[in-house]
Amino acid sequence: MSTKAIEDLQQIKAIMERSTKFLSLSGWSGIWVGICGLLASGILYSWKMDFNYTENSNYSAFNLLALALVTLAVALGGGLYFTIQKTKKQGATFFNKVTKRLLLRFSFPLLIGGILCVILYTKFLLPLTLPSTILFYGLALYTIQEDTVKEIKTMALLEILIGLLAFCFVDYSLLFWAFGFGVIHILYGIILWNKYDKELK
Repeated sequence: MSTKAIEDLQQIKAIMERSTKFLSLSGWSGIWVGICGLLASGILYSWKMDFNYTENSNYSAFNLLALALVTLAVALGGGLYFTIQKTKKQGATFFNKVTKRLLLRFSFPLLIGGILCVILYTKFLLPLTLPSTILFYGLALYTIQEDTVKEIKTMALLEILIGLLAFCFVDYSLLFWAFGFGVIHILYGIILWNKYDKELK
């Protein structure tokens, strides 16, 4: 087979992959989400919250909910911004059928995990909420591993493992949470940037 024929086949393969996979995931998005995760962990630690609380504990549900919502909004907002910017550089459209399919698959485990966390909170089982968020986030990533860059599968398995370890060592769940949502995201963001983003102008 000639060199030109091989190049043509590779180009066809790349076109087919772009039409079926979301390949615009930005490394900066991962770094941004990781920084948000570490900041949120630091704030929780500074509050010296009693995660083994009971119904009569001196505990502010409003503060925790506010922190969770602000962290989620800032992390998602920044992540979307960097990803959309990368999509533009690639000359592609962000909102297409591939993106919609990925978001739908990704959102379902997160929704189930969110419902479970609310149930755990109402049952005064707050120590289990942090491990649950990590575990279901890992499961959400695993559901989209075929729809995006291959590195996501390894990241998903790491998040699932960290979530399970957080259940085993509940007293250190905040540390596991910081590692899962903070450090892992930053490391993978750097890897993705070096592999996929660095050459984009």
